[in-house]
Amino acid sequence: MLNPECKIAFIGGGNIADAMVSGLINSGHRCTNLLVCAPSATTREQFAERYKVKTSSINSDAISFADVVIVAVKPHHVIEACLDLSGSIQSGSGQPLIVSVCTGVSWQLISELLGGYRSLVCAMPNIPSSLGKGLIGMYMPKDAKEDDVALANRVMRAIGKTVWVENEEMMSALVASAVSAPAYLFMFMEAMEKEAMKLGLPKKMAKDSVLQSALGAISMAEQSDKSFSELRGDVASSRGTIADAVKALQNQELEAVVASAMRSAASKTDEQYLNY
Repeated sequence: MLNPECKIAFIGGGNIADAMVSGLINSGHRCTNLLVCAPSATTREQFAERYKVKTSSINSDAISFADVVIVAVKPHHVIEACLDLSGSIQSGSGQPLIVSVCTGVSWQLISELLGGYRSLVCAMPNIPSSLGKGLIGMYMPKDAKEDDVALANRVMRAIGKTVWVENEEMMSALVASAVSAPAYLFMFMEAMEKEAMKLGLPKKMAKDSVLQSALGAISMAEQSDKSFSELRGDVASSRGTIADAVKALQNQELEAVVASAMRSAASKTDEQYLNY
């Protein structure tokens, strides 16, 4: 369990930082032990008002403040952010664990930008982390310190479930599946809601029916050892109405559409790794 006294700083105030701050506070972490560093005064004000966390316009303040510094900036801002932190690390202002949640930026590059610093983990959380329901992909080299691995686990398990990959190339697959999955699922649910309304259901009833069915299906999957394919087969009997509906989805090559979306996400991430 993460010690509520652990001080955590964020570099950047975008969606992922917001989700992680929300998830940490919802897990019981003290807002006074969180710092958000962002150049925008508006962003800082929003974090201070919404979460009562500390804020700063100076990235290097994170090093002297925190036990863990989470770099949550866009890839094109990574170099600037890491150079801001490197000077403070090298001067001995602090030796925190650095966590990069920057998509497509390698562990090796960030380590080099930080002057060869090795107390570093690359992580890939998704947006449900805001509710403590995230899936967080994690990578550190095999020679990483056990204490760093343990601390990274404690921080990220406060906002969801962690999965460690053996090599950084696997992160692209996690972006395509876990990080992007909420968007895919929301699109599918949106399509179902729209069609339910066209078939005559009021808007609220349409949304509620889709949402409750999704929650029920997730619960079935969580409580069963069966594969998704087997669970689908249990629901869709061979000659029933549901089987006809499933057949219609198969005729539209749903699997091919999903595969195309996931390959696009993975390819984009691979491309970012090549650029940084």
